[in-house]
Amino acid sequence: LCLFTLPSTADKPAPVPINPASAQVDKFQSGKSAFDAGKYSKAREIWLPLAESGDPRAQHAIARLYEKGNGVDRDFKVAADWFLKAAEQGHADSEYRLAVGHLYGLGVKRDEAETLSWLRKAANHGHKRAQKMLARAYQDGRLGLVADPEQAKYWYDKANSGS
Repeated sequence: LCLFTLPSTADKPAPVPINPASAQVDKFQSGKSAFDAGKYSKAREIWLPLAESGDPRAQHAIARLYEKGNGVDRDFKVAADWFLKAAEQGHADSEYRLAVGHLYGLGVKRDEAETLSWLRKAANHGHKRAQKMLARAYQDGRLGLVADPEQAKYWYDKANSGS
């Protein structure tokens, strides 16, 4: 004896919701796979919509394509524009690359104050090369800094530690 019946939809599994963030991770990884295989144009094709929608990893990846000239004409200005978009979201390697760009005038104007500003951001976000570069600046009194052995030691220690 059956007292009630279930609607027919109960027999079907509920659709699995798609997490847009995980879909972007999958697309980003697809771009990375294409890049690793030397298919730079395909990587750019996959990453560009992600970058345009604000994904800092994709913005950084597009910047690197232009920085190195992989699958595109080498263009430091375009690279710097994409690095800036990612750096403004706290992407440490983009912050570091902007610092280097400002140091040497690659795609942006040479500017020690901007170099120092982006270098500090990258160092504070744990970027080891930025920490070492900042330590050297304190050690030698460069980038408008007064030589400060204590700050140099602090940043060298941080660069050589796990944090």
